[in-house]
Amino acid sequence: MELATLVEKAREGDAIAFGQVVARYRGLVFAICLSEAKQPDEAEDLTQEVFVRAYHDLSALREPEKLLPWLRQVARNVCRMWLRRRRVAAAPLEAISEKNDLAAAARLKRVELGEIVSGMLAQVSPRSREVLALRYLGDCSEAEIAAALGISLTTVKSRLHEARAQAKRKLLPVVKELLSLQTPSKEMVERVMARCGSPGCVCPDTLVEGR
Repeated sequence: MELATLVEKAREGDAIAFGQVVARYRGLVFAICLSEAKQPDEAEDLTQEVFVRAYHDLSALREPEKLLPWLRQVARNVCRMWLRRRRVAAAPLEAISEKNDLAAAARLKRVELGEIVSGMLAQVSPRSREVLALRYLGDCSEAEIAAALGISLTTVKSRLHEARAQAKRKLLPVVKELLSLQTPSKEMVERVMARCGSPGCVCPDTLVEGR
């Protein structure tokens, strides 16, 4: 389904259409949030928050074909608010005491990978960081990056070249493993939709039934 049609349906209250928007652009939003938050767990929480905000504010999007730059702005606004209100309270790795618990092990791995990603992203400039995250963490095409950032395809190619040179490809070896630990699209959709409705809202049920 074309993007404009999908957005129009979502604006009309079509839960399945909005679920498809979440599934399609989860990676893009996650990449933006990760470039700001630096930590995968924080970025995943922020990604859900972005889509919840987008669900409630979608009527403000006057031009459906401009969803990507609008969604990027929503993500940046959510991240800015998070940065303003956060307090440094990093839990020590020793707090993960259940070494035999698979969930605890996964959390530990995410923390370790998060530190690697944070270090890699810190090595590049802000504009390079964003295109790098969108391309390799968000799995966005160059055309999607151009649309999201409101720049030309030529500029995207130039920034990607610059970003690769700055990072010296140190980020790439951890990308596959990092993405494997992220919430799958279907689960992300269901979490977002569960938070979107008012009491008695049937959006989550409608979404599941429509799959």
